[in-house]
Amino acid sequence: MGNKVSTSIVLYKSQTKKNGKHPAKLRITYNRKQMYYSIDTKDRIYEFTPSDFEKVRTPKPRGLNKDIQLEFSMIETKAQKIIGSMNDFSFKQFKSKFGIAGGDLSNILFFFKRRIKEFEDNGQVCSRGQYMTAQRTLQKYFNTTTRLDFREITVNELEKYERWMLDRDLSMSSVHNYMVPVRTIFKIAHNDGTIPRDLYPFGIKGYKIPQGQNIKKALKINEIEKIYNFECEYLSDQDKARDLWLFSYLLNGANINDIARLKFKNINKDFIIFIRHKTLKTSKNAKPISVPYTEELRRLIEKWGNKDRSPSNYIFDILKHDLSPYQTRCALNNCIKRINRHIKNIANEIGIDKHITTYTARHSFSTVLKRSGISTEFIGESLGHNDLKTTELYLDSFEDDMKRDVAKHLTAF
Repeated sequence: MGNKVSTSIVLYKSQTKKNGKHPAKLRITYNRKQMYYSIDTKDRIYEFTPSDFEKVRTPKPRGLNKDIQLEFSMIETKAQKIIGSMNDFSFKQFKSKFGIAGGDLSNILFFFKRRIKEFEDNGQVCSRGQYMTAQRTLQKYFNTTTRLDFREITVNELEKYERWMLDRDLSMSSVHNYMVPVRTIFKIAHNDGTIPRDLYPFGIKGYKIPQGQNIKKALKINEIEKIYNFECEYLSDQDKARDLWLFSYLLNGANINDIARLKFKNINKDFIIFIRHKTLKTSKNAKPISVPYTEELRRLIEKWGNKDRSPSNYIFDILKHDLSPYQTRCALNNCIKRINRHIKNIANEIGIDKHITTYTARHSFSTVLKRSGISTEFIGESLGHNDLKTTELYLDSFEDDMKRDVAKHLTAF
């Protein structure tokens, strides 16, 4: 922009309220023209006498004045961020953007609401649900439904919040899942210029989000063999559930979300090639997963696949093309529940004393390969991981078993 745009929060003396005070407003100056914008929120009305306003503007204010000065700084930083994003400044465009973004900028619940709306608009049902649950838990701890200031969420308060969740028998994995959205909201607010860096409570010297507990999920090859050989009534619901579980295991541990979205165009003569739905939505350079089209995979598709083999048709009848994001999530959840119910019953009948779900197939795939001497790098590529650390988490249970087997040799007298 050729002409500089300046911002300042000033006492608007042209307007006097019944109590004798004047409103504080954001002043924007451009091309020698000045415009004033309200900065009031539903929870804070900024009005002062001239002497009270001077106390707020002093270099080192105290108490409430210090808080208000910080709020002024956040509002002005936000305005500057909006101005910086505009190619050609106009008061009309600024007013529109400042009005939308304004809201209650010091209120983390305002940002949660906005983020949840974004997920809803994008059809990201799982992310929307995770953030809604995280928000409700945060509100319950702080005993509020409408407002929670960023400044209240300190390192010490986050540590107390973690203990509060654990005292209510939430798992460490749940604590992790509820803390990550809080951290993300802080990052969004900081990147927007809404809150200063020194309010960010996470990081090296701040609060560290605990990692989820690594519960063993993998089966050994002989246990998978028992599931494979288990006799079901042909074409029954149990038979289908068992076969879809095996299909997941054989298709590089693909989850049901990805299996449900497979289309016949994903199959060529020798391979089934697909991109993980999760990766597709988070990466512009998603790498396809290529799985050899084995006779066993071919048999399962012949048995359960749709008869209409048009390239754009789904292989399995889990989803339909005209479903909304919510209906899609419901169909996937119902399929997963059916598989989990039947595979649990099968495990009980064949004497496998483990909690088996659709996710077990994915971990079993990676662990069986590792036990066979396959490199972690290859396993990570097969799973569709971009980060080797993620693959290593899948293999933790294998490493623990190996350590125990090694320890047995120490007392093999």
